[in-house]
Amino acid sequence: MVKNENLLEKLTMEVKQLAFQAGASLVGVVSADVYDSLPKVWISWKVQDYSKKAVELMAESKSIIVLGYHVWDDMLELAVRKGEGWVYPGYSPLEVITRTVENFLEKLGFKAVSAQGLSYKRLAQLAGFGCYGKNTLIINPVFGPWIRLAAVLTDAKLVADEPFTRDLCVDCEECVKACPVGALSPYKIDVNKCLVGVRLLGKGETKNDEMFRLYEPAFTENAHLMCLECQKACRYGRSIHSSLKLRL
Repeated sequence: MVKNENLLEKLTMEVKQLAFQAGASLVGVVSADVYDSLPKVWISWKVQDYSKKAVELMAESKSIIVLGYHVWDDMLELAVRKGEGWVYPGYSPLEVITRTVENFLEKLGFKAVSAQGLSYKRLAQLAGFGCYGKNTLIINPVFGPWIRLAAVLTDAKLVADEPFTRDLCVDCEECVKACPVGALSPYKIDVNKCLVGVRLLGKGETKNDEMFRLYEPAFTENAHLMCLECQKACRYGRSIHSSLKLRL
């Protein structure tokens, strides 16, 4: 038993070290069984309405490796129109980190796939990254809401981390006050009002032209900065994030 536990700890450490070397800012592990024991949650910004279970993506799933990437500069929040959709260059490092972890596990004979379709925010809390904030983002004590998330599902048994249980928001509601279109109430967001959501869901921009000019400045015909007001209002992570100083 001790030998098996040592092997689990060794593999878990190797996976984490590899992810950090590939550029991850945060790495944690969640038991697939623990995740699947919780109810599905609404993911209104995704293609599917509700989050999936790990077992739906991989029947033999045992562990979920959760990856966090620190978005340290506003320019990493760029959105670029490609055809009828949007691409986000700031997420490219996460794709590299994810694939690096998958390749490592596959070479050891394990199955490993992207966990897209699971609730990354729930996974981040279970992995110990931070709490679900009033701005509906995960807030980390060091990086604040300036983190982006990905996850890898595997049939490898790994040592799970402890969930994050602190409430970092407490009675603060600065993010709610900062939203220029009133899309936030504590722990809830109206994606039909949120400037990022309006563009993402393709609902048009004509009713909020001035708001888009002020809070989602365009750099080219196809590229703009996503609204960041609720993130900038958060007291966590502010000192290590570089913000755009001028409105365009």
